[in-house]
Amino acid sequence: MAVPAALADHGPQPQRDLAERLEVHPSDVVKVLDGLSRAGYVDRERDTADRRRVLASISTPGRRLLGELTAEVAAVRDDLLAPLDEAEQASLHALLLRVHTHAASR
Repeated sequence: MAVPAALADHGPQPQRDLAERLEVHPSDVVKVLDGLSRAGYVDRERDTADRRRVLASISTPGRRLLGELTAEVAAVRDDLLAPLDEAEQASLHALLLRVHTHAASR
């Protein structure tokens, strides 16, 4: 889900830039893009400004898939957090964000 979401949010981009953005090894991003491309969710083409680079972009079916995945994530989140009221959900979010920020800084 991260690859289509990044392409939808940031537009077409070189595979290497996508790997840096997602903090994933470039060869792993290529493998994911290969699978998404075979399924028709991602388009890849040579960059006209630099033929050595390959640009990845999300396709129309990829946008549909991303919408479906986003809806599934929201449904699971809502079900999981159902016992908490809005204030408790906000507190949990803030605490988890602090933990994530701390972990990311290490």
